[in-house]
Amino acid sequence: MKIGIFISELAPGSAPKVIGQTYKGLEKLGHQCEAIVLIDSKKGDQVSSVYSFHLSGVKIKYIYGKRPAWDFKLPGFSFFSLHHLLSFFAAPFVIKRKEYDIIIANGQFAAFAAWGLKLFRGIPYIFYVHCDPCTYTLKKTYSKTWLRFLYPFIYAFAWLLDASASLGANALITSGKLHKERFCRLSKNPCENLVLGCFSSEVFSPYNQREKAILTYDRWDIGNKPDIFLDLLEHTDKSIKLKIGGFWYLESIKENFLKEIKKRGLETRVELLGALDEKMILELCSKVILHVHHNQEAFGMQTLEAAACGACIIVPAGSGVADLFEHGVHGYFPEENNLAELTRYVKLVFSDLNKAEIMGKRAWEKAKEYNWPNYSQHLEAILKKHI
Repeated sequence: MKIGIFISELAPGSAPKVIGQTYKGLEKLGHQCEAIVLIDSKKGDQVSSVYSFHLSGVKIKYIYGKRPAWDFKLPGFSFFSLHHLLSFFAAPFVIKRKEYDIIIANGQFAAFAAWGLKLFRGIPYIFYVHCDPCTYTLKKTYSKTWLRFLYPFIYAFAWLLDASASLGANALITSGKLHKERFCRLSKNPCENLVLGCFSSEVFSPYNQREKAILTYDRWDIGNKPDIFLDLLEHTDKSIKLKIGGFWYLESIKENFLKEIKKRGLETRVELLGALDEKMILELCSKVILHVHHNQEAFGMQTLEAAACGACIIVPAGSGVADLFEHGVHGYFPEENNLAELTRYVKLVFSDLNKAEIMGKRAWEKAKEYNWPNYSQHLEAILKKHI
């Protein structure tokens, strides 16, 4: 098959990993693949260096190329831009009729553009929902900004965007239960489940050789600030350190975080690691006792990666990745934004390292089932079923 793997932007986070490993996995299975990206963002150099392991050898076609001079972010939003809205019409100008046998649209914005390709170029697409829907993100991120005054109108628009992305798809793929019902109800099309892959450590590192530290890494932005981790440190033993990695989408968020660390007198307990490549992730997750991810989301690849290296895991209940594990057996799944509950589970981990190690080893053994070759084979079966 000729397969297009579509995403709106190769932004820092899981996107480059998903695109790269999907491309390489399907190519190994004998298919001809090409990545399709709406825009070549200014973050491209960062992405190339950190995610070269995943993106090396990946053929990429851009719909717009560099950000168009006429483009702008819609007022109040940190990501949503005019080029997203126009992609429905722009994509058919770049991609020829039947250029691909099928397209995998990763996320709503890619699916919106893929719908235009289905209508104008006759190319079917599968909508892969491994990120949060627009309605969910809007409520979670922007309901506390000035946009709340326009919330009913913007929510209706976000709902239409989610619905339009779903309606044209031959099938939907979800990576967990969190948003499955919502999207399957919107589209009435077949719904499949597919778990993303990860790389695991070859051996399990015992906890007496690991650092007494909490690791977290993400893309930190306006809707995802790490301040809760400072609250967590203040309620835990002073011997516990925090290692925090990832990209800072706005430098001001990093600067404010550093000021807050100093204000609370936590300089000796917090280590900023910067962006993490695959080698660093494997090393760090194999050296710390605990990984904490504070956001409930469609999947949560960081948690799977940490589990695959034997770290004890804490992630909000309801997250897609939590469907793979069992609370109290492989890790702990507190209610999102419940600091008291989160603190209690962190204390449980560090107060009984023998139990934590047993849980971490169970998670390591379970996570190894979700590797990229298995993911690719399952994805291939779904594509053949719905082409």
